[in-house]
Amino acid sequence: MGALSQIPALWLDVTRTLTRLGRRAPTGIDRVELEYLKAFLDAGCDRFLCRTTRGYLLLDKAGGRLMLDLAQGRQGLGRADLLSRLTFRGRRSRHMAEATLRSVAIDRCRPKALPALLARAAPQGWTYVNVGHSNLSEATLSAFGARGRSVVMIHDLIPITHPDLVADDQPANFAGRVDRVRRFASHVIANSHATGEALDLHWHGAKRRPETVVAHLGVPVLERIAGDRDPLHFVMLGTIEPRKNHALMLDAWDALAEDVPASGMPHLHIIGHTGWKVEGLMARLNAHPMLGQSIHVHGPLPDADVRRHLSKASALLFPSMTEGFGLPPLEAAIVGATPICSDLPVFRETLGDCAVYVNNPTAYQWKETIKQLIDGKITRPDLNKVRCPTWQEHFEIVADAVITTDHAGRR
Repeated sequence: MGALSQIPALWLDVTRTLTRLGRRAPTGIDRVELEYLKAFLDAGCDRFLCRTTRGYLLLDKAGGRLMLDLAQGRQGLGRADLLSRLTFRGRRSRHMAEATLRSVAIDRCRPKALPALLARAAPQGWTYVNVGHSNLSEATLSAFGARGRSVVMIHDLIPITHPDLVADDQPANFAGRVDRVRRFASHVIANSHATGEALDLHWHGAKRRPETVVAHLGVPVLERIAGDRDPLHFVMLGTIEPRKNHALMLDAWDALAEDVPASGMPHLHIIGHTGWKVEGLMARLNAHPMLGQSIHVHGPLPDADVRRHLSKASALLFPSMTEGFGLPPLEAAIVGATPICSDLPVFRETLGDCAVYVNNPTAYQWKETIKQLIDGKITRPDLNKVRCPTWQEHFEIVADAVITTDHAGRR
């Protein structure tokens, strides 16, 4: 990634990657931090920081590659060290990973000693990059803001704009993170214009705020797996949480069952981790009479299995109430599954005409849209026209913004 190599003294925070080791399938934000880790390694960067349960670890290029191997399953988690066992955490994936990384760290410190670690490791300054919504503490951001630049990605403001759709403790915690970013960061990366506009509104009138650069996330070019597409195969992809609106799709399937004979019922395949505030939804799913017949709950699946589903599917259903970027509709479009989305500005921004939009968030409207698609009464969009941004383009935009600001002598 040549663009990144133009930015001097790059540091990448990989705390989120550390905390997610051992999980079955990465989330969208997890994938972004992994792409940054790969790109930083390719650019020759050799400073990777992670916040552990006991303090901070500083990794060089070899440590960064070990982190990537752990995240991608090429390296198994080792045995927990004495420190983790003494705190009765030796069996947890994160603590086994911490023990493995401690053995290769080039420096480490207790939480309050980060400024001293920075003085040892980078006396001439740094450009600190954090894209994982993790480790955005005042201790971290103030230390890095003292004699360098801090570049932070904000993926969305959903815990602030839609507090009822997230875990109870998230709104206050996330608002604190965003305010600390405003006070200490030099740049903010917004993954879409929609996110950038939400930030502008949230920070309106603030005396101090970072420069905001909009850079769409890279979308991997997936190859469709050969085979017939099933007109009755529909997919929902993403964490099972209130804002993804799985309950609305269950309502739509209940309505479809009243109109469509059993032989013609479409099949709904739900793929993703179970999130928060879904106890009632999961109880409804587990007791649903169509479970295992025309409703299928798969949990998180490996990328290859997700691609198989999308390659077979007639459409991806994405009735989300709000999104910062929304990667699954673009991934579906690439392999030829029609994205059927709620009519959000961010989808108009990223998908344009390459989607079917439902602007009436009712089970009836979604039921009718699905029936019309199956019956061929809806003209499918030309998915060959989908324009997917690349990670190379993303990094060029970010690097240009940071370097231009640096040359102008501003922070």
